[in-house]
Amino acid sequence: MAINIIHLGKTTQPLLNEYSSSGMFQNSIRFMTENLYKRIRQTPELVAMLDTVVTDHFMGPIDFFNRDGKPLGPTKLKNIKQLWRDQEVQADAFYGMGLDFFVDGSSFGWHVTAEQVMKKGQISAAEDLAKISFANIGTFVQEAKKMPRRISYLAASTVHIKHDESNTLFYIQEAQGKRVRWDPDQVVHVKLMEFNGEVRGFSPLKALIKEIVMMYLLKENIIAKLENGGSPDTIISLKGANGASKQRFDRLRTALESFSHLRKSHGNMPVDADLQIHKMGTDLKDMEYRELAMFVISEFALALGLPTSRVPFLMTGSGGSSNKGELSGNSEDSYQSKINARRSKWENAWNKVFAKAGFTFRFRRDNLQDDVRETQASTQRAAYVLELQESLLKAGKQLTLSAHLQLLSGTKTNIDSEDVEEAPEQ
Repeated sequence: MAINIIHLGKTTQPLLNEYSSSGMFQNSIRFMTENLYKRIRQTPELVAMLDTVVTDHFMGPIDFFNRDGKPLGPTKLKNIKQLWRDQEVQADAFYGMGLDFFVDGSSFGWHVTAEQVMKKGQISAAEDLAKISFANIGTFVQEAKKMPRRISYLAASTVHIKHDESNTLFYIQEAQGKRVRWDPDQVVHVKLMEFNGEVRGFSPLKALIKEIVMMYLLKENIIAKLENGGSPDTIISLKGANGASKQRFDRLRTALESFSHLRKSHGNMPVDADLQIHKMGTDLKDMEYRELAMFVISEFALALGLPTSRVPFLMTGSGGSSNKGELSGNSEDSYQSKINARRSKWENAWNKVFAKAGFTFRFRRDNLQDDVRETQASTQRAAYVLELQESLLKAGKQLTLSAHLQLLSGTKTNIDSEDVEEAPEQ
């Protein structure tokens, strides 16, 4: 009886998929993203939809806090807002990262601090000292050294991820014939989807290559139809015209040509012959362009999680907005929930960098109905507790502090005898 002996390797962390240092493997990933961007540039419908989702996710108003989520002092808040404006963090870094986030599945934010610049020796100590001379001592010096001086992003189609079995070691960027190595502490890698344990994120758009090509071919077909003059619209023939005189044929041709202009397209044309008409051209509606195009566009919306109500050119045959996608999870509520989850992932990734400089940021959730409902529920709970307290006071009782707080927070809905105590005499 044969015994199979399995040798189990020992490791302290889960293994990453795609364990490969092959340059060919990395180049194939870059080529896929670059090719996808080329196709998207030729598909204005998809360009508009990507602009919508990136704007909805990452271009909204933000607020700044300290490490603990509390308000910042006026001086530090002013400096941070100035940095945010000067670097155009959202318009440049966040928008560029956002496109890579949805197209490639991985986005790579980039930043540099005074400490990193000094470590790499990229500027002189005097220049660096001038940049941080505003800082005081202690914690302020440490935060000033770790405050980002520049914030941008690395185009996903130019980035290789070098890793071992379990960890990312560094990033290689190739562009314009140059290769640059970036350490992990300078790159913020945010994935759209964790897919099969792969080191690089995954985007549903990578599964839509055929649909994107289909939209491209549809338009090429229409252009060829409109530009092609090689086939006549109709052929007009004379029945039993064997031996017909040339004069008779010329009279017919002259009569037909007189109606070739739009202004002369109506009238009577008597002919002294028995005619037969053969239709050669095809109408655009015969190509069923519209139905197929709408199908492809709905596939784009499904991949991006964009509700069909946000796609104005996705129309039904009756001319109204289509809501069929609402039943498949592409509803407005579902879309807002996805925005909330993706924003949280974005904030967590970037705040690991910003927290070292003494601040954090958060997208304002003013677009979410859930927050509005929670505020209304909090108001209702407060009114309920106030009414309950007034009722208990009439009996000389009151809620305990613990029960009071639990009712306000919503973790408790009913009270019992243990939640009530004697009210002090007034």
